[in-house]
Amino acid sequence: MPALHTLTIRLEIERNGTAAFDGSTSVGRMARGLDELIDWLGRDNLFPTGRSADGHGIVPPDEFTLQAGDLVRITIDGIGTLTNPVVQGPRAG
Repeated sequence: MPALHTLTIRLEIERNGTAAFDGSTSVGRMARGLDELIDWLGRDNLFPTGRSADGHGIVPPDEFTLQAGDLVRITIDGIGTLTNPVVQGPRAG
């Protein structure tokens, strides 16, 4: 694996087959180190099969909102791509 500070991380959000958001940055620009991220993530969460958190700082504009059916991809060079669909949960109340 390449040195962490040389890697690029990319966030893509696809909506109805087209790019709704696309941004990237260097992993070296992450606000927190990996040890700190892992420590915070594990404080209140159990991850028996592994975990992922990056603190990458790629953020869509304030007016952007995820919608059911969106597809979110986070790619890190040399590591791979995590892809998650957005689903509508049950409404409270």
